[in-house]
Amino acid sequence: MFYENWMSYIKDDAKITKIAMPGSHNSGTMGMIRFAECQKGSFYEQYKCGVRFFDIRLKMTKDGKLIVAHGLAKGMPAKCAFENLKAILAESDEFFIFGIKTYMNQKVGPITLKYKGNSDETSRLIREYLSPEKYAFTDFENICDVTMGDIRKSGKKYIIINKNKEYDYSCDCPMPDPWDAKVYGLRPDKFAKEILKYFDLNIDGFFWFQTQQTPNPGTDNGMTNFPDDLERMSKPYFPQIISDIAKDPEKLRKVNIVAGDFMTADTSKAALILKLNLLKGIVKNELIGKYESSLR
Repeated sequence: MFYENWMSYIKDDAKITKIAMPGSHNSGTMGMIRFAECQKGSFYEQYKCGVRFFDIRLKMTKDGKLIVAHGLAKGMPAKCAFENLKAILAESDEFFIFGIKTYMNQKVGPITLKYKGNSDETSRLIREYLSPEKYAFTDFENICDVTMGDIRKSGKKYIIINKNKEYDYSCDCPMPDPWDAKVYGLRPDKFAKEILKYFDLNIDGFFWFQTQQTPNPGTDNGMTNFPDDLERMSKPYFPQIISDIAKDPEKLRKVNIVAGDFMTADTSKAALILKLNLLKGIVKNELIGKYESSLR
């Protein structure tokens, strides 16, 4: 039950961009081919495991259907994804961040793979399934000033992040996406140290800190490892990553969305991420004992 309502333990004056929260990378890839599958649980199952940021990537098929995508790999119809999000909103009073976008163009050697979205259809799905008039959080000037208290008073349940504001009710909030193929293709021990350099960036807005490794040509990982292989290799180093963040006051201050692959395998990664809120001092004083014991 704790992972379903952990945000209720957070103080009203905590800034939403400074709360440590579990996120998922390529959130809608359950059921895709093995090379593209980064999650084995639905959005709903991820929410049950503490995830509050969803990375949702869409594209149009040649026959005009809008689907969840991971590069060339095809996933569920977009409609199914939004139905899943609707089920979460119907049950939960937590606050969610939906990063929704068209799958970005990819350069593979001399070839550039280009993907198209459909902003009108995406907006229609938002309106049909997510009750945006009631639940979409859009009334703010600077997301860095928004607190949990502000969100609670508003009665809103989610924010849709899209840098181009392509969809109805979407917001162009700063969300740095530091990602380098060479870094994310390093051996796990090197990777665990190297990704910490992203905390040296000037962070303005949400900080999306990705902890999953990826297969990339010309790197230690090459193109022979699947996401689940890389997860087995890198997961033992995840506690080290979190520990290094916890020991550094500036990193601890900045840490916000900590995303990864296979977030429903268990709650061990979520627990480590959520422990950072205790160190940040943003858990309600009267609930610290219960919060702490729930993470053991």
